[in-house]
Amino acid sequence: MNDTIQCKQCNGTMSKTKKTETSLALQLLGVVLFLVGICLLFLFPIGTVAGLILMIGAARLGYKKLKIWKCDRCGYFFERAE
Repeated sequence: MNDTIQCKQCNGTMSKTKKTETSLALQLLGVVLFLVGICLLFLFPIGTVAGLILMIGAARLGYKKLKIWKCDRCGYFFERAE
């Protein structure tokens, strides 16, 4: 299968790559949930399980990786359908 396509903006060659998107609001929410998870971990016996789940879930908030096609010449990109 061909791993390159033509850019519709400048007719340059596009290649597969990944782009990371971040959200400050979700990162702050993740920190708050992480702290709540630590409190639950030490305060309640049943909170140990809930605290661990909150801490693991909070680590993923605010970051998203997108698979994209990016033009090597002009920088235009769009999301891949893979």
